[in-house]
Amino acid sequence: MFLESKYRVEFSKSKEEVLGNIKESIFGGFPDFYGKSFKGKTTENGFKVRLMEKDFQTFKGNFILDKDQKYSLELLIGFEFYQLLSLVIFIGFLLFMIIKDIYGDHYFSVLYIMAAAIIIYTNFSGLKRGKELFFSYLESFDSDCEIIQIK
Repeated sequence: MFLESKYRVEFSKSKEEVLGNIKESIFGGFPDFYGKSFKGKTTENGFKVRLMEKDFQTFKGNFILDKDQKYSLELLIGFEFYQLLSLVIFIGFLLFMIIKDIYGDHYFSVLYIMAAAIIIYTNFSGLKRGKELFFSYLESFDSDCEIIQIK
């Protein structure tokens, strides 16, 4: 994963309950669409999911056993390689169009720059909103969970 942020989440519920709840919220197919929050998969010790509404970020969690013999979740939020590659290709295409128009007609250059600025702003605000949605999902499941950002 690239451009990732790390968090540590301590739950008051057991690891099995948390993973079971996330597994129940994973979209499996169209007959099973209602009430689902995620796309992805779970394993016996973690998960790798993306939000249904905001498909751009990946949330990868692994349960680790700390020194008090209590499980806590190590959460990574970031981009997969193909997600970052698609963004770089799109921005490269916009830059190519801007440079091409600088030497010719200037009318479309302003439109390309405005489109690039709007896309970058909406993606940035979408990333923040995606984290908020994921954390609110965790807090709605376990109101006593504690989310700590690791630097």
